[in-house]
Formats: sequence, structure tokens, C-alpha cells
Amino acid sequence: IARIVKVAARHGCDNPRVAKTEAESLAIWKGRKSAFGAMGRIADYLCMDGTIPTGRLPEVLVKIGQICESHGLKVANIFHAGDGNLHPLVLYDINKPGELEKAEKAGAEIMRLCVEVGGCLTGEHGVGVEKRDLMLDQFNQTDLHQQQRLKSVFDPGWLLNPAKVFPLEGRLAS
Repeated sequence: IARIVKVAARHGCDNPRVAKTEAESLAIWKGRKSAFGAMGRIADYLCMDGTIPTGRLPEVLVKIGQICESHGLKVANIFHAGDGNLHPLVLYDINKPGELEKAEKAGAEIMRLCVEVGGCLTGEHGVGVEKRDLMLDQFNQTDLHQQQRLKSVFDPGWLLNPAKVFPLEGRLAS
């Protein structure tokens, strides 16, 4: 903590808040855990989930902002700085035609960025429908084929999460 406070001070943070009691620590965590709900009161959002090498965090945060700006959108970055797990919230207005599609495109670009810098498509939320076609950005066809063969051992009928994880095109027959 002392090292972090020193680094923060070198970069202009003149009032760091360090928890001194369990209650203060819980209050800080409450703020972090409330961030998603608070953002939901401001705008609609897509919550992305990817990981990056921690040393690339400053660069990636700048690029995420540029990606969203290039689509005419804003972003709220929520992340686990210590392990490189990112949850950028791509902000949009569902009532404006085309906004969701722009948010989805920006989200896909953010996920590709995570892979490009040496990270991966997911940190803790898995690969659902929105990321399944991005799996080819991280894995080649051989990798995906082997993963599908393993899935088939434990789920021969592909009943569990049938439309998730693997791109629909090139999927092993169930």
C-alpha cells in the first residue's frame, strides 16, 4: 500500500484514501461493487470482460477510450488492476436506432485489443453468444476443434450452453 501511495503521489494524487479499519475497507469495496448499478442509472451499457497483461493497462485504457470515441460512444472502465481483468462498460442509448449495434462493434474491438496485447477474451464471465465468433481471434481452427472434441466427451449431445463458446460455423456435429 505504501508503494502504491508513493506512485500515486508522483502522478498527482494528493489525497489517497487508504482503509485503516475493516469498516473503511468494506466501504471502499461497496463503492466498487456499486459502480455497475450507478452506471446503469446514467446510460444503457454493454459490460465487456477480457484480460490483459497488467503492464499494458495504461495503453489499453487509452485505446479503449479511442475505440469507443471512434463509434461516437463513451466508456466507463471498471477493472481489477491487480490481475488485468477488465470490465469496460460501453455506454449507449437503447432508444437511439443503431446505438446497440455500435456498442456491439466497439465491444468486439475491445475484446480483439485484449487478445492483441497478449491477453484473452474473458477473465471470469466466460464466452457467451456475444464472444463466440471472436474465439477465432484467440484460437486457430485446430485449437477450437480440440476444445470441441473435449466438450463432446462430457456433453455428447451438446445440451449444455448449446449456442455458446464456439463459433456456429465449423462446429462439430452433435
